[in-house]
Amino acid sequence: MQDAIRILAGHEPLTIRPSGMLYSGPEDVLECERRLLGPLRTGFRYGVVAVLVALAVDLRFLWMSPTGTPNWILTAFETYRTQLALATFVFLGILAAMRMRPERFEEGVPYRSLLLRDGALAASVVAVMAGVTLFLLTFLNATVFSDDIENYAHAAAPSIVAYNEKVANRLEEPPPIPGPAVIERGLQPPMLGDLGKSMANIVLRAVLIGTAGAIVGLLRGRRAGPDPAGPLQNSSDKKPRNAT
Repeated sequence: MQDAIRILAGHEPLTIRPSGMLYSGPEDVLECERRLLGPLRTGFRYGVVAVLVALAVDLRFLWMSPTGTPNWILTAFETYRTQLALATFVFLGILAAMRMRPERFEEGVPYRSLLLRDGALAASVVAVMAGVTLFLLTFLNATVFSDDIENYAHAAAPSIVAYNEKVANRLEEPPPIPGPAVIERGLQPPMLGDLGKSMANIVLRAVLIGTAGAIVGLLRGRRAGPDPAGPLQNSSDKKPRNAT
């Protein structure tokens, strides 16, 4: 199919396509919206949110006070922050795939295949943006913010241990509770050697979230019913209106 119609500022009643056909109706606006809302742009929009989440999680020591925050919030956040961030990235990737509409319809390509491709691409953009941000944060935390993280770990460890002991007292057979030194060791800043692991996680995260986006596109394609591209792909067989 030829390139999508661009709506001019003057809103002319008729627009000439390269194929020689004249259109002026909701189909033009719909196709223009599909063109503008491409997988890269959609993935970028949700990727910005993923970047903000990554910044909030990895730079928690800048906004979270280990002494002023309730013990249970501090303990839960430090215990599940990695899982929470990953779940948020997957959720944003799924949202990007659900928001996706194919940019253009290609002759001979099923609509469900376009949804699968664009959904996977939009979700992968979210994953890559989040992964690159985490990679840069790993470098900064290992160099610039290492002292700040060590101070945060030293102040947060007693609060976490105090909450663990409070919970253990409610159990008949409590498990062994790690001491402050063990907790503080787990909160230490990353090392420069962790950059390789962070780069590998970019690939793994892109595969995971991209696959989730592809699954969403596949499910949407099954529920879409008849191929919406059919009438537009065959539009060249119609007789042009008011052609010159």
